Amino acid sequence: MKPPKSYLFTDQRLIDPGDLRWLSPEGKPLPVAGPPEPMTDAYADWGSVPRGVRLVAQRAVKMEPLPKEHSVFGEVIVEDGMYRSWAMDVSYPPGGNLGSYSTSQPLSVSILATESADGFEWKQRARNEVSVPGQTRMDGFTFFVDPAGSPKERYKAVYMARPPESEIGPLWEQYRKVHPRYRDVRLGPDRKITCIYGLVSPDGLRWTPIREPFMVHYSDTDTTVYYDEWLRKYVMYTRLYLLSRRMIARAEASDFRHWGPVEPMIWPSLDEPLSTDVYTNARTCYPGMPEVHLMFPMFYHRADQTSDIRMYSSYDGIHWNQVPGGPVIKPGEPGQWDSEFIVAGKNLVPLGSDRVAIPYSGTPYPHKYPRWQPVLEAGHRTWAWWPKGRLCAVTADEDGEFTTFSIPVMGHELRINARTRRAGGIWVGLVGREGRSVADCDAITGDNFAHPVHWKGQADVGVESGASVALRFKLRYAELFGFEWV
Repeated sequence: MKPPKSYLFTDQRLIDPGDLRWLSPEGKPLPVAGPPEPMTDAYADWGSVPRGVRLVAQRAVKMEPLPKEHSVFGEVIVEDGMYRSWAMDVSYPPGGNLGSYSTSQPLSVSILATESADGFEWKQRARNEVSVPGQTRMDGFTFFVDPAGSPKERYKAVYMARPPESEIGPLWEQYRKVHPRYRDVRLGPDRKITCIYGLVSPDGLRWTPIREPFMVHYSDTDTTVYYDEWLRKYVMYTRLYLLSRRMIARAEASDFRHWGPVEPMIWPSLDEPLSTDVYTNARTCYPGMPEVHLMFPMFYHRADQTSDIRMYSSYDGIHWNQVPGGPVIKPGEPGQWDSEFIVAGKNLVPLGSDRVAIPYSGTPYPHKYPRWQPVLEAGHRTWAWWPKGRLCAVTADEDGEFTTFSIPVMGHELRINARTRRAGGIWVGLVGREGRSVADCDAITGDNFAHPVHWKGQADVGVESGASVALRFKLRYAELFGFEWV
């Protein structure tokens, strides 16, 4: 795999933590072990320790709700230049369509494929009825395109359903042997036994159900599945319910049909209100950068049944941290269309040439408000977006500086995605490269997705492609979002 040309600051993976060096009064380095005698005062040199900077998640911009007939779905990909989405359309007898609460047998189950040229006006591409006899309570549908799958199974999907009655007993006997750390406390032999099932397709238009369930699990909400090319495994993010609280869990599979245990991963921290849940995961990656793992989980506040959206980042898709800066999407003001309960969808996709966006939905009613028809009709969908590459910033409120780890040079010039105040600036140096130091850098000011970096008027980095260098950044009243080689 070739080294990347573009980098984003969404966590600390690029930033060298550095360390102090201790110096003698003459300025000579003093070793930790066996320093020269006699003992003398030692003085600290900050070296490459980051200072004066912090990571700050950026707030998304919410668009106005789309008309119902052109409403964006909760999960979207970009394929062959088109925005595409798939959904499970379940037809129940009148009054029986209650999602995961449905007990009636469906009249039909179809996979609905839709697409859009611009992300705003959607049309049906195909509808494929599938046969899943005996199943009900369908929910939690998700899809993905599998880069490691066979041509017959290039498109894959999973969903939750209650299995046929004849299978519930054996499935419960299997599930009750699972260790409690991997089990959902809502499942029992006489209530709510549900499973994760799969479907496969060669083209996204014709779907074939997989009869055997993947696992006994209750996932009546946002489930995400993808193939991780770095791990060479299928990864599922889903819900787990421990201590009567919703949380995000994760499972792995070497092949699509045989999954390991569902392990708890992200739950409310102890400084959150004690009535808070982590409800949905909205896992995605930055477009074209699969190594940048992101989540936009919805935090649900039981005290008033409202929600907000945070941003999480991960280096490996296993270990996650919330990006500082607070919620990136909040409910609207009282009386607005999204004033109470909001949900982020997936995936993060380009929206035009200068924005990236996720599906977004909201309602002016609390989540568990009695769902009369006007309440159901009050929900709307749209996009929430950020300027290209600007999900998180290394921010200097005054003066700050840091050094990156050594990275491969993949071009002759350097561009930075940054914004400064009028009194601010950014200076960039290539560590150890004469004529390309921070002191040689021409001040970078203003707001630009791709500021060119010059050293005394010279744009060429002066380093052969493939060689590795560390970058030193100095910032003043500035926000740095990323950089790229060109």
